[in-house]
Amino acid sequence: MSIRRQQNWVLWLILLSGVTLTVIAFRFSISWENRSQQLIFQHRVDGIVATLNKELAINIEVLLSLNSLFQSSQHVDRGEFEIYTKSKLARFDTIQALEWVPRVSDDERMGHEQQARNEGLENYVITQGSRAGTMVAADKRAEYYPVYYVEPLSGNEIVIGFDLASNSSRKAVMQEAAARGEVRATTGIQLLQGDLGIMIAVPLFSQDEARQLLGFNLGVYRIARIVSKVFELSYIDPAEFHMKIWDSSTVSGSPALLYSNADESQESATRTYTASLAVAGRTWRIELTPTDQFIAEGGMAGPWVILVAGLLLSLLLTQYVRVLRYREAKVRYLVEQRTQELALSERTTNTIVDSAVTAVITIDKHGSVRRFNPAAEKIFGYASDEVVGNNVKMLMPEPYQSEHDRYLQNYQQTGDAKIIGIPREVSGLRKDGAVFPMLLSVGEARVESDPIYVGTVLDITLQKEAEHALIHAKNLAERSNRQKSEFLNMMSHELRTPLTVILGYLPLLKKAEALPPSETVAAIAADMDASGQHLLALINDLLDLSKIEAGSMRLHREMISAREVTDSVMSKLAPAAEKKGLELVNRTVDELMYADPLRLQQILINLIGNAIKFTQHGTIQVEAELIAGFVQMTVADTGSGIAAEDLPVIFDKFSQIDSSSTRSLGGSGLGLAITRQLVQLHGGEISVTSQLGKGSQFIFTIPVSGGAG
Repeated sequence: MSIRRQQNWVLWLILLSGVTLTVIAFRFSISWENRSQQLIFQHRVDGIVATLNKELAINIEVLLSLNSLFQSSQHVDRGEFEIYTKSKLARFDTIQALEWVPRVSDDERMGHEQQARNEGLENYVITQGSRAGTMVAADKRAEYYPVYYVEPLSGNEIVIGFDLASNSSRKAVMQEAAARGEVRATTGIQLLQGDLGIMIAVPLFSQDEARQLLGFNLGVYRIARIVSKVFELSYIDPAEFHMKIWDSSTVSGSPALLYSNADESQESATRTYTASLAVAGRTWRIELTPTDQFIAEGGMAGPWVILVAGLLLSLLLTQYVRVLRYREAKVRYLVEQRTQELALSERTTNTIVDSAVTAVITIDKHGSVRRFNPAAEKIFGYASDEVVGNNVKMLMPEPYQSEHDRYLQNYQQTGDAKIIGIPREVSGLRKDGAVFPMLLSVGEARVESDPIYVGTVLDITLQKEAEHALIHAKNLAERSNRQKSEFLNMMSHELRTPLTVILGYLPLLKKAEALPPSETVAAIAADMDASGQHLLALINDLLDLSKIEAGSMRLHREMISAREVTDSVMSKLAPAAEKKGLELVNRTVDELMYADPLRLQQILINLIGNAIKFTQHGTIQVEAELIAGFVQMTVADTGSGIAAEDLPVIFDKFSQIDSSSTRSLGGSGLGLAITRQLVQLHGGEISVTSQLGKGSQFIFTIPVSGGAG
């Protein structure tokens, strides 16, 4: 009787506890739902405000980069403005228009208008808006700020020539931007196209000490499009929020409404989020209120589901415990005793295996993994539960994977062991697909007449990598020694030959009473001069290479013409080409590049000089074209070409693809190494393609401007 009473007391306690916990969970769930919805609302509006701030900053950065284009160039023509701004407009669709607005004094007005007509803007005059809403010629004033360049032009033709100074609010913003030398924005303005937007102005000053105001780069933005973009980037449905944007920096002191999508009749008064943003010298106030759609999506069904489910679960749990306790009383003693024995045995085994620093894997007679200790997890990258129950061949690469089942079956039938009992190096397969070397030892045990195979695995990747690293280092050292020896032999030859010529002629010239005929003396002087020039070029190459490697080479870059530099180099090398009957062809376009003129000539002299040296007949052609902010120059010849196996080392400083031909034709072998270094100092790249017997093409790039590289 007492046992039954005790059981009833336990059951009532379980039921009461379940109901109590359910009620607590119900009330907590309601509180959590409210808090969760508040956090979701806060998170989303924070994201909207942050995205709006970032989007405005990105658009201002576009204007600053446009200003940098004007600062880095003496003159930006209409074509350059179009190319640059179209790329920005394609990437940033929140921009209504990008404009260049020069500062034009009244004395310059006629010249300015005539210049615009000469550039193709027929009937161009500086205009202002009339009371009738039409464009008329601007009134006479001290200075004008007409829209001179605008992109996109389509749809914005009406603003060409429009004097922004004719509008007091626009003029005030530009004057403030010029006075402070900073980016400034207008309040909401009615665009000429009819939309409400803002204008952001960036002043452009001359680069001299006077820092005269030259004009403004302007961006015109539709506020509605910016807001739409912000919701799009935030992955938020605009229907979930009522949003208002106010300009708090108006002259009157009263905030001006810039944007609103709010329906006043449906606007919820539960909570409103307010934030302030600094936008190009102005302060915007952002107001966000959740709509009925947002509130409805939050829902409150969860707490009621918890209440009903909790009560049902409490009843079911009470009944389940009643049945369970009845059964438990019968077997408790035997189960507890057996459980303790098994637990002790299992803990002992697990402790031993899991503590092993060596990977331990056990498999059954079918090849299925039964044990996979932590050391094995670390080596193979699998968790134990990903491997246990699967065939062990999942840890093997081919061909071991395909052969494993057949080998295991053959061993069980014949007893012929190839791995079991014999430690050996094999390959393992990690979870990420990496194959690695390992030392495998497999032993066999029997549990209730069934075989169990116990494998220990040692990852020997580090040992193998160390072996390979030693071999690689040895090969590199041997190669470096060979290259240095070849280089020293070549330098010995290159230095000795001109010195021999000079020293050989000196005895003839020392004897004033026995000088050779004047023709012979002239020839001797020419030979000695050529030898001296050769020595000077060799020494200059060595000094240039030393400066580059020491990091002390300095470039003196300026905007230069690719065509002019190529013409200059070809005129210097023309006698050498004519002597061999070669034709020099200059197909370079007249593109400007940002480079050191002397070093660019050195690059071309090295490449064209090599082409002349190794070409017996045909032509040597130089081309240049503009590609993605770089001038790409190509020097092509019809010479002997370069073998494919020599191309990877053609620019190495101690490598010569054919030392015998280099000696016979002259040269230090340093030219291409120096050329590559000079190209890279300019921020460009150089490469070569070649076919034996057909010629070679050396291609290098030089930035068009200082920012390209």
